[in-house]
Amino acid sequence: MKKQIIFLVSLAALLLVSACHRNDIRTETFQIEQLRNQESVQLIAKALQPLEGIQKITPDFENHELIVVFNGRVLYVKNIEYALVEAGFSLPHWPATTAAKAKLPQELR
Repeated sequence: MKKQIIFLVSLAALLLVSACHRNDIRTETFQIEQLRNQESVQLIAKALQPLEGIQKITPDFENHELIVVFNGRVLYVKNIEYALVEAGFSLPHWPATTAAKAKLPQELR
């Protein structure tokens, strides 16, 4: 009986530990008015490249949206937003500064 209890407690602890280390894969959509062409996607990819945890970016030129798939245990939405704004891309609630926009090609400002 004692061995069974120890076994069950050990099994429960193992399951809890393994559940804590799961990835938290998230998908977030960002409205970016300057998302117009492949050049803008390349600039965004370059801005997001240093961020650990990004798995995929998908542009939607028609709706000016960028869909980002990332690991939420490693990266936060605010980190992505900050990288986008610092690269010169304005978000609806966070406009890029004039200095940051100056980094972009003229047709994307």
